[in-house]
Amino acid sequence: MTDNRTKTEGSQTLSRGLQLLDLIAGGREGVPVRDLAAAMGLPRSIVQRLLYTLEAEGLLERHPSQVGYRLAIKLWRLGCQSIRRLSVRDLARPYLEGLAHRTKEMVKLGVLTGRDVVYVDGVDCSQPIRAYVPIGGTAPAHSSATGKAILAFLPAAMVETAGPPPRRYTSQTVVGKDAFAKELQRIRQRGYAINRGEWEAEIGAVAAPVFDADGQVVASVGVIMPLSRFPTSKATQLGAWTSAAAAEVSRQLGYRSGEVAVKRVG
Repeated sequence: MTDNRTKTEGSQTLSRGLQLLDLIAGGREGVPVRDLAAAMGLPRSIVQRLLYTLEAEGLLERHPSQVGYRLAIKLWRLGCQSIRRLSVRDLARPYLEGLAHRTKEMVKLGVLTGRDVVYVDGVDCSQPIRAYVPIGGTAPAHSSATGKAILAFLPAAMVETAGPPPRRYTSQTVVGKDAFAKELQRIRQRGYAINRGEWEAEIGAVAAPVFDADGQVVASVGVIMPLSRFPTSKATQLGAWTSAAAAEVSRQLGYRSGEVAVKRVG
């Protein structure tokens, strides 16, 4: 019962915090705490604790008038990231379809979330034997081409935070900090990532990064297929096609060639 009560109280606190953020975003910036409490129908002491917590987490900051609070820049960044991802998905669709038609293989659009890459859109292929990668599905970023294509162009500090591959999934998984750093360097040099059975032994892929108008990597485009249809001789051609599709998506996002975020790495 104690555990259930704790979970319930935690959920209630989170819900109240989100309601408070929504209230302030809806025009209650710079409003005294007593007015916020009245609007929420809660004691002032509870609302004050919520405000302190949200401020400590960087989601709120004191209003310049020193009365009440306003949304902090962290929320703006989160909102921009969400919009960016939605825009990437919308803009990428025709290029995913074009790449799928050209390669006759499954094509996916991935974004990084923590240590995983999440597939937010894609086009399946008509081949009778193919990989199963659902929309909304995930893969370990360090052991998938779509994940490595993003990691290779992130600032070094962010890659360091993510850490090296947590474990060896197959005999092909690249493990160890130094070995993985060399793998990312190879990806930056050629412009695309290759996976040959690093996560699932019989699956291979090629993926290229997508950049936004600021030159920051925000997603990747990947071609995923059984290793039986991915001979070594095919990698260069697939890499070129995938890189071209990713470059077109980047261009649609406002990215201009020559502004690659490699300079942000390490």
